[in-house]
Formats: sequence, structure tokens, C-alpha cells
Amino acid sequence: MSRALVLVLGVVLAAGGFAVVPAAARPSGPAAAPAAPTVSPAPICGNASILDGPATPPEGATVVAAENNNKLFFDFRMPNRTFWFAPGVHTMAADPYGQIEPGAGTTFIGAPGAIFDGQGINRAAFTQLAPNVTIAHLTITGFVAPQDQGVVNKDAARGWTIRNNTITQNSGAGLMAGRDNVYRDNCVKDNGQYGINVCCGGHSEADDIAGLVLDRNEIVGNNTDDWETTNPGCGCSGGVKFWINRNVTVTNNWVHGNRGVGLWLDNNNRGFVIEQNLIEDNDDQALFIEAGYDARVRFNTIRRNAIVGGKKKADRGDTFPIGAIYVSESGAPSGYGLPSSPMVISDNVMVDNWGGVILWENPDRYCSSEAHTHPPFCTIKTNLYDDAQCETAVENDIPDTIDKYRCRWSTENIVVENNTFTIDKAAVGAGCVGARYCGLNGVFSNWGNFDEFPGYTIPWRITFQQGIVFRTNHYTGDWWFAGFQQIRADGQRVSWADWTAPAPPIPPVFTHDNRPTTFGQDQGSTYN
Repeated sequence: MSRALVLVLGVVLAAGGFAVVPAAARPSGPAAAPAAPTVSPAPICGNASILDGPATPPEGATVVAAENNNKLFFDFRMPNRTFWFAPGVHTMAADPYGQIEPGAGTTFIGAPGAIFDGQGINRAAFTQLAPNVTIAHLTITGFVAPQDQGVVNKDAARGWTIRNNTITQNSGAGLMAGRDNVYRDNCVKDNGQYGINVCCGGHSEADDIAGLVLDRNEIVGNNTDDWETTNPGCGCSGGVKFWINRNVTVTNNWVHGNRGVGLWLDNNNRGFVIEQNLIEDNDDQALFIEAGYDARVRFNTIRRNAIVGGKKKADRGDTFPIGAIYVSESGAPSGYGLPSSPMVISDNVMVDNWGGVILWENPDRYCSSEAHTHPPFCTIKTNLYDDAQCETAVENDIPDTIDKYRCRWSTENIVVENNTFTIDKAAVGAGCVGARYCGLNGVFSNWGNFDEFPGYTIPWRITFQQGIVFRTNHYTGDWWFAGFQQIRADGQRVSWADWTAPAPPIPPVFTHDNRPTTFGQDQGSTYN
């Protein structure tokens, strides 16, 4: 079967053989398909109609006066109680561990103007592992969580509902998250590291963070402490970071103006639904999916992201494409029970971002290599929580007893369809106008340095053999492409004509001289 026919029929090569991909991976039936938002779905910050709680205590509630509330420390630990925080400023003990440790099933609710203040001393606001806690209508501010720790639900307890709060101007993360948490209608603003750090799943499926719902939150201005400058390369900042999560729903949020990535899925996340969000004006990518698995990314509006990060790279002459959506060593291999196979990036409206959708795979990153950033975790094709099957006594070596491709996080089985890509390079600004650093989509890899996956093995594989399909998209503006490698052999980008022209046959031997120049992508798409 020719690749052109593969593209027309929507049949893609995946792990274990051919898998049929529907020509339109969108809901069918009489109901109208959802649409990407045209205005913010979650204008929460400063919105009293959403954030203000009851002016009088609910029936049966304990009234908490606006003062030092440390005398209620043991009362707060009692189960199935309701505490109503009166208007004004509330504090706990003036030491790093002055905090509320809720009892199971306890509710904390604030009156209009109720503020829980960490005084620049307390590390966390609500901690420990009691399940089924509710926190609502409070302003939570002034806490000083250490790096990678959080202020609300610091220990990632299960079953918490956090709604209608303002969580702002704290160090670390405004919130952590645990299994079956629901975070809705919150303003998560101007926190020092992350808005929300959904970390960390443990070393078995039972320890995964699963069933989290993030809905109608405004997540804005986080990473005020600029962690990527303080700790270069840490990958530890932005709007929301997810680590070893599954079956997570991220819908109707407004994620904007964060100093870093908007939403970052890092390490063995799977089963994500990311739909109908407005993601705009973040310094780096709107969405970064790294070393993980399936996601449905649909009906989002994604505007003006990665301009700050893109300009920095352009100023250095770095040709690596920066997209609004960046998928790195992630995909939906068939045969492993993933909810969304293929991964679908569809029906998104993308306007004046530094770039579009970038799909990349590092040949040197696998479970036993020195480029493995998350040991001892490995892939869903072996054991998510243990890389022993892929290890030998020699670094970068994979045992002969296993199919070595099972030891790779692979960018595979992904459909990018029915998206609108619009760019006005003048509006994006300096570093973009008159250059080809911005306005890029692509699927590519780089030269492999280790013996297991040497040379052009992975560039050929990701580009033509792993079920990557762009189709039925709509392009407006000056768009270019990255295929096989980030730039062509002559130092140029790939044109629309070459991006869409029929792909070549795969050669028996990969050399510098037979690198591909056409790619067979975006069949059924429009350009300008």
C-alpha cells in the first residue's frame, strides 16, 4: 500500500501493525460538535459573583473568627465538620508548620472577604491525607512552600473538592492534587513556581494520580519567581505540571500569562482529555506532552503562546522549532489499553503563536540510556514503574532478550486534523518577521548517537513509520515545516509543496545522501 493511499484512507502504522484511524476523530450523532471558545470560559479572578461565599454561616457550621486560629488546630482535624471563616484575615501559628490538617469529610468555607494568610512564614495551608475535604470561597495567600511543593492539598490527598477560591501570591505551587480531586471555578494567580503541581504518582498503578478534574479555572501569571532562570533546565515551572497521571479531564479553563508552559504533561501521563480551554499569552508552549501517552486535545483556542521562548531561541540562532503544542517522545501505541488511540489533536483554533504543532523524538532517550531523565520509570510497553527489563550493566545498552523498541517512549500514532493555523508574523513581532524561526509545524528527529538507535534510524521511523498524520487542516499566513530533521540538508525549512508532495519509499540503508525531501502530509488541507 502506498503512503498516499495510507493518508487518504486514514490507515496508520502503529506498534503491532496497521490500525485504522477514522477519517474524522470527532463525536458523531445528532448532537452538534462542540466548538473552540471565542471568549474566556473562566473569567474567575476578581469575579465576586463566583468567588464570594455565603455572608452568614451555613446551618450547623462552626464560626471561625478572623484572628489567629491556631487554637482550633485539633477542631479542624475532626471529621465531617463544617467551618465558616468570617470576613477578615485568618492565620495559624507563626512557624513554618503552622497549617490546617483537615479531618475526613470536613468543609472549609469562606465568607466574602475571608483571607487565609501564611504570613510569609507558613509553608502550607491545608495538608495531610484525610480524604473528601472541601475548600471553598477563601483567598489563600502569603504561604512559602519550598520548590516543587504546594500550599493547598500539599500531600495530594484523595477526593478533595476545591472550588471558588483565590489562591495567589504564594511560593512553590498554589495547589497540589490527588486522586479523584475536583478543582473548579478557582482563580490560581501569581504563584511563585506553578499554579498547580499535579505531582506525583508513585511506583505502582495504585499510586497514580487518577480521575482529576480541572474545570473552569483561571490559571494566570504563575512562576513569578522565574524558576527556569534560577535553575536552568529544571523543567519546573508554569501554569500546571502533571506527573504520572491518568484519566485526567482538563476542560473550560483559561490558562494565560504564565511565565513558562501553560499545561505540561511530563512522564507517563495517559488518558488525558484537554478540551474547550482558552490557552493564551504564555511565555512558552501552550501544551507540552513529554515522555507519555495518549491525549485528546480538541476544541481549544490557543493564541499568542511561546513568543517569549521562541524569540530567545531565535536570538541565539537556534533552529529547533517551537510550537504552541509540543509533543516529545509521546504518543498512543496500539495494543496497550490506552483510552485514546490514536492521540488526537483536532478542531483547535491556533492564532499568532510562535509555531503550531511540533512532534519530535530524541533517538538517544530510552529507558537504559544516559538521556533517560526519569529513572527508574520506563514505558507502557514494558513496565511503567521499573526499567529493569531494558537495563544491562553497560550504560546505553538494551538486552538482546527484548525488542529494543519497547524500551522507547515513541512519538507515534498521532492524528493532527481539522485545526486552524493562523499566523501574522508582523503581529508576532521581532525574531519572527522576515525569518523562518516561527510559523512552523513539523514531525522530525535528529541523528542518533548511541549504538542501539544510530544515525537516521529514528528520523526515518518517526517521519514515515509511526503513524503520524497531518490532514484536513487550514493554514493562513506564512507557514513552513520541519520534516525528518529540524532543517533540511541545505539549511532551509520545508515548503508547503514539499510537505504535501508524496513521500519517498523507505531505503534499505540510511545515509546522508538519501534523506527525504518530501513528506506526504496534510492531505485534504488548505493553505492560504
